[in-house]
Amino acid sequence: MRVVIYDEESLEPITVVNLPGLSDRALEERQHWQVAVTRKVPRRDIESDERVYTDQVKMVDLTFDKVSRVTLTFGEQFVWLCLTRATELAMLLEPDWLPGQRPAIDTLRERNEQLATLMADTLTSRPVD
Repeated sequence: MRVVIYDEESLEPITVVNLPGLSDRALEERQHWQVAVTRKVPRRDIESDERVYTDQVKMVDLTFDKVSRVTLTFGEQFVWLCLTRATELAMLLEPDWLPGQRPAIDTLRERNEQLATLMADTLTSRPVD
């Protein structure tokens, strides 16, 4: 289920994420969910010239409120409003782009891959004598 996460205090949208397995039925049973955010953080207990990273897992608490709206065309409709207090952590979740954003994001990813390939080719090629 694609969900827009809002800041609980300001009701400002934070991000859009895809939460697999989440459904209306699951939300009817339970309105409080947790989502894991994994970050790479440097390890301080190892003395080395190279930077060593470890995974740090933190949980983002999400609360879902059922909101009702009434329209002349469709009558009463119910939607779920997803709220969090951990806005900084929620911003670290992997975003799921809205349909209108997908073409631009796909184009950007393709260009980034082309640039990375060109850079790798340039760095690995031997100079011509």
